[in-house]
Amino acid sequence: MRNFILVIGFLVAASPSASQTRGMVEGRSRLYYESIGAGPETIVVLHGGPGLAHDYMRPEWDRLAPSGRLIYYDQNGCGQSGRVPPYDWRSHVEDLDRLIKTLAPEKRVVLAGSSWGSLLALAYTYQHPERVKALILSGVPGPTRHPTEPSPPWLQPSRSRLDSVNRGLPVGPGTRRPPLESRLQQRIKEDCADVGAIIGRSLLDAPWLGQLEKITAPALVIHGANPDQTPGDGGPRLAGKLQNAKLVTIQNAGHDPWLDQPQAFFSAANGFLAQLQAVPAKPRI
Repeated sequence: MRNFILVIGFLVAASPSASQTRGMVEGRSRLYYESIGAGPETIVVLHGGPGLAHDYMRPEWDRLAPSGRLIYYDQNGCGQSGRVPPYDWRSHVEDLDRLIKTLAPEKRVVLAGSSWGSLLALAYTYQHPERVKALILSGVPGPTRHPTEPSPPWLQPSRSRLDSVNRGLPVGPGTRRPPLESRLQQRIKEDCADVGAIIGRSLLDAPWLGQLEKITAPALVIHGANPDQTPGDGGPRLAGKLQNAKLVTIQNAGHDPWLDQPQAFFSAANGFLAQLQAVPAKPRI
């Protein structure tokens, strides 16, 4: 087990007005987080992969800092967080709930997810609607895929191997996934593909499109319109099912529109967050 040091009050040199904190959320698995900004909203950024760390999303996602306090974290199983099985989607929902209760105990949060992170945001909101004020989702994959459809090959290593990883037993060299988009690939410091495969396999019993209709939180779904880069993107279909969703389509953008067209992406996201402030909050019951 790695030794981690809790560091509170680390100042961001680039901005004297915005402080950054780094630390650990204790519990089943220690979750490494970084927080920046001090705006009116609390925005928890959920990275994709699955089986990566959060740092590949920066500095682009820091553009949300004027709208709120951003909380990034490395999901259990990779990055600077712990390696404590199990790694299925339910455990990640539980980890996210622990993080929110620790870092934003009195607030409803905005969940901002990219790719797999958008599925984690939806699953969390499905189970804990009272804790979520709004959603920002992009690169949406799975809600349009029926659970019986075959998974990509990299999600199909031997069941015995994944069972061993998911029980914390030693295994040989890790599963390899296909290279990510080249600009992202060069940012990836660690690829925990076995953890990603476990999460992907576990999604067979996650909430699917019909069930997600019950989510009432305001949602911004941002869709990259380049069909060569976004085959099977589930954003438009998801936006049509959620009760209170707005779909924004960005041209010349693919699975990660925040990387392809950051100006358009974060203009839409910050505009959406500004509108949240203009709507009176509903009383909590």
